[in-house]
Amino acid sequence: MPEDFVAPKLFYAQLARIRQGAGTLITSPDGRVVMCDVTYRDYLELPSGAAERTNRHRWRACGRDGRNSVSTSRSGVCSSLIIKSTEAQGNSVMFVYDGGVVVEESALHPAPSDEGRGVVLVDPKNPSSVTISLLADRIRHALTARGTGGVVETVNGESR
Repeated sequence: MPEDFVAPKLFYAQLARIRQGAGTLITSPDGRVVMCDVTYRDYLELPSGAAERTNRHRWRACGRDGRNSVSTSRSGVCSSLIIKSTEAQGNSVMFVYDGGVVVEESALHPAPSDEGRGVVLVDPKNPSSVTISLLADRIRHALTARGTGGVVETVNGESR
């Protein structure tokens, strides 16, 4: 082995760490965006989750929390990436996956829990009325990506 060889465990330990989260774009049959009224924020969130160190794949946060929120037309995990958003504050990368369309009206009424008060259907033209601007931008870009069948990458809310 060359003298400057770095063992994989040491190499990976030296790499920068970033925060990752994944959200699920779920819509109602009439196009409204499904959002969660969570107890730990003063604004609405997409069904989402933070990627934890134990997650081998970042989409597991989306799959775990998105599937727990509502039943949609997509089976299994939210597998279709429609937006990758990089934000300057705190070195974070957020992913939004296409969770499909709600299949049952009753799915929109999950029981309140320690983390959530319920689900709210939001006008897709005005998400900024119920959430922070970066998330509203993500939602708008995700809807565009879903409509075009493409993928969008954003930096601080602006598409690249």
